[in-house]
Amino acid sequence: MIARNLRDRGDKARPVTFDVHDLFRRHSKELTRFLRRRVPSADVAADLTQEAFLALWAARSRTSIADGHAYLFRTATNLAINHNRRQRILSFVDDPDTALATLADETPSAEQVLLSRQELMIVYATLKEFPPAHRAVFILSRIDGRTFAEIGRMLDIQPRTAFGHMVRILARMKLRLDEARR
Repeated sequence: MIARNLRDRGDKARPVTFDVHDLFRRHSKELTRFLRRRVPSADVAADLTQEAFLALWAARSRTSIADGHAYLFRTATNLAINHNRRQRILSFVDDPDTALATLADETPSAEQVLLSRQELMIVYATLKEFPPAHRAVFILSRIDGRTFAEIGRMLDIQPRTAFGHMVRILARMKLRLDEARR
């Protein structure tokens, strides 16, 4: 179940829930027919229908969706557009399957994964060197995406102080990471 907002008595919104499984039962055939008019085959339309429902399922925990039906059809439209774009690009190639196989693999190598983990450990260790207030500024800024004014209000400090904390943390992190790379 995911929350969504519906208009109720004027402009006041109240949270309600809907069931993704129920939406699937009620709208999957309609969505497949909708997609069938936009993509070259019934199989592709069926696959994109599944992708649209998966996107709804995944989005339910990240965001509040006002209208599940509208979200599905907007997602399906975007998926169809993307599919058709890919097909136009692949139509320039004599053998699309071979062309796809020769594309660069974007999966990081084992070495890249190891380096990233080491850098993450350095960042974590560096953060532990600072007092909790400094760490809070870093987390609120870099992870939550808050502004220094918002951080200042939340932590009851001046925005300039929050900015100063961040500068000190980032300078030390850069120093530690540079040392590790040598």
